[in-house]
Amino acid sequence: MKNLIRVQDLDSLKKAVEGTQSYWLFKHSSTCPVSAAAWNEYNEYCSLHPQQTFLFLVVQEDKELSQEIAEITQIKHESPQLMHFSNMQVDWHASHNDIKSKAMQEFIA
Repeated sequence: MKNLIRVQDLDSLKKAVEGTQSYWLFKHSSTCPVSAAAWNEYNEYCSLHPQQTFLFLVVQEDKELSQEIAEITQIKHESPQLMHFSNMQVDWHASHNDIKSKAMQEFIA
């Protein structure tokens, strides 16, 4: 999917969202079954909304970026974790089993 972009550091995150008003960011754990289920929900929503921007990072490999995001947003790190940004501010977030395609759709509606 063209609208699903991996970010691995702050520079790649800034580049990916340049000129974008809003976007989703998913913190994925590659070893967690709950994260695998949340990843499937995220991908389902992503595939249905090609006009939106979707970013992700893998916490085991992109730990520094994950920590920087927690510091910048003042939202405690969890994984899996999903955030929606609008005008560079988090306006919705969820973690673990609360990450559902339906919840994302209801937020955007």
